[in-house]
Amino acid sequence: MLGEEVSTIRFWSDTFPRFVKPERNAKGNRLFHPEDVDNLRLIHYLTRVEGLTLDGVERKLSENRDGLEHKRQIVEKLYDIRAQLSELYENI
Repeated sequence: MLGEEVSTIRFWSDTFPRFVKPERNAKGNRLFHPEDVDNLRLIHYLTRVEGLTLDGVERKLSENRDGLEHKRQIVEKLYDIRAQLSELYENI
């Protein structure tokens, strides 16, 4: 979903327990709630697109979450549009 390795998702889950709180099943596997997935998307955006450090991500997640989520959605839509345009260009 995020294009990240499982180890990265586990790392983020352990690093940001305030924002990502997966439950565990009997086998010990993490079960992420929709809110956790949204927070992981924000963490992905802040680290990969914005280039923030882990401390910077912590600060941003604690601050203006609505504006941050809106900005992330815009960037995600722009990436989708870029992929569609690239596909159209290849088919010409």
